Amino acid sequence: MDIKLTMAVTLTMAATLAGCSGASTPAADEAPVSLKAVTAADGTRLKQVHLVDHAIERLGITTGTVHQASATLAGVTAPHKVVPYSAVVYDSDGSSWTYVNTAPQTYVRQRITVAAIQGETAVLTAGPADGTTVVTQGAPELLGAEAEIAGEQ
Repeated sequence: MDIKLTMAVTLTMAATLAGCSGASTPAADEAPVSLKAVTAADGTRLKQVHLVDHAIERLGITTGTVHQASATLAGVTAPHKVVPYSAVVYDSDGSSWTYVNTAPQTYVRQRITVAAIQGETAVLTAGPADGTTVVTQGAPELLGAEAEIAGEQ
């Protein structure tokens, strides 16, 4: 599937999920998502996504950590940084990213380089340091929030 089509489908799904009902609404003075521009280490301008408790529950956000695991690349088995494949999101040009949990309820997209997908695991050659908390469920919804694609609140 074309990466732009994949991105469009992902963002559409994120917007649709954001509009699903069934959860209580936040207080009138408490927006479910707030965005703040941040400058990443590589000089890019990214948006910091801050979610209220209600939004975290509604989007099903879960986290895990970047860690070392044995993986075989180019016929050589060695320890590599890994994350669950569900932590990987792609932007419209095909670049791979993960959302790093930088503070309570706060997430920033960080570029990663995926060397291989092995089952449910993404083997990285570049990305966050070992032990960094990343979003393992709900990353496409964060990408939609960052792109300011929202359904009914």
